[in-house]
Amino acid sequence: MKKVLIITDEKKSSYNQCDALLYYLKKKVKIKTEHLKIERELTHTLPNFVIYTYLYIKSFFKKKNKNQIADFIISCGRISAPYSLILKKFNKECKVFHILDPYFLRNRFDKILIPSHDFQKFYKRNNVLEFVGTFVVKRKLPNNYVKNFKEIESIKNIIACFVGGDGKSSKILISEINDLVDKINLIGDGYRVVYCFSRRTSKITKKIICKRKKDDHYCYDYKDKNPYWYLINKSSHFIVTEDSVSMISDAAFTGKPVYVARINNIKDKIKDFVKNLEEKGVVKFFDGEIRSWKYKKINESKRIADHLIKII
Repeated sequence: MKKVLIITDEKKSSYNQCDALLYYLKKKVKIKTEHLKIERELTHTLPNFVIYTYLYIKSFFKKKNKNQIADFIISCGRISAPYSLILKKFNKECKVFHILDPYFLRNRFDKILIPSHDFQKFYKRNNVLEFVGTFVVKRKLPNNYVKNFKEIESIKNIIACFVGGDGKSSKILISEINDLVDKINLIGDGYRVVYCFSRRTSKITKKIICKRKKDDHYCYDYKDKNPYWYLINKSSHFIVTEDSVSMISDAAFTGKPVYVARINNIKDKIKDFVKNLEEKGVVKFFDGEIRSWKYKKINESKRIADHLIKII
C-alpha cells in the first residue's frame, strides 16, 4: 500500500484538484491518504524561497513527525510548494507532484502539472506535464446535499449559467452582463435557466441579474446554498462567462453542450484557452440560441493519473 500526503492551502478548489487525481490513482494502486491543510499566516505573504528557508531552519528545532513520511506527495497552490519540498528533503525517496507553478526550485519537483494556458514558460522543462483546464472527477452527490434543491428538482431541461467576476485576470463590464441577460431572456420556454454566482461575482452583477432575469429563472449565491455541483450533474446545457477556466473545465468534463459568454477584459492566455476548446468543438460562443452538439469530453484527471502511475 502506498501512502500519499495531500498538501493544499485553504482553498477548496486546491483540494478538489488533488482529490480528482487521487480518484483515478486509487483505481490502479492501493493508497492510504492524509491531508495537510496549510493555514494562512503572515509568513505566507513572503516569496516561496523565503518560506522554504524559514521552514528549513524551523525543522532543526522541531521533532520529526513520522506520520508525514509518505511515498508521494500531491500538492496544489503556491503556499503548499515549500512544505512539499521540505518533506521531500528529509525523505529523498518521496516523490512530489505539484499542481500549478511552485514559483521556486522547479527542478526539485518530480513532476509539475501545468495547465495549457500557463504552459508556454515551462515547455523546455523535462519534469513538467501539460493539462487542459483543471482536474475534475464526477462523483455521486450525497442525498443531504441534493435535497437542498427541491425547487428545481423536477425541471427537465436546466441551463446552468455560471457567472464569474472581477479578479487579477479579468473584469466583467455592466454592459456585458446586461447583454448576457438580454440574450438569455430570449431562450424559449422549453428551458429553465439557473444562475450560479461565484466568489468573484460583484454585488452589482448579482443585482442586475436578479432584477432583469425572467420570473421563472432562478438565482443562487454560493453564500446561501451552493448548487454548483448539483447543476454540473443535472443541467442539459451550460453558459459560462469567459473569465473562468475552472468553471468552463468542469462543464466540459460532462460532455454536455457548453456555451461561453464573451468577456473582453481578460488575459490573453484565458482567451487562448477558450479558443483552443472552440477549435476542438468542445465549446461555442453564446449568441442567444440553444443547440446541442457532441464532443469527446475532457478527462485530464485520468490521463495525468495514468502517467503518474508509471512514476509511482
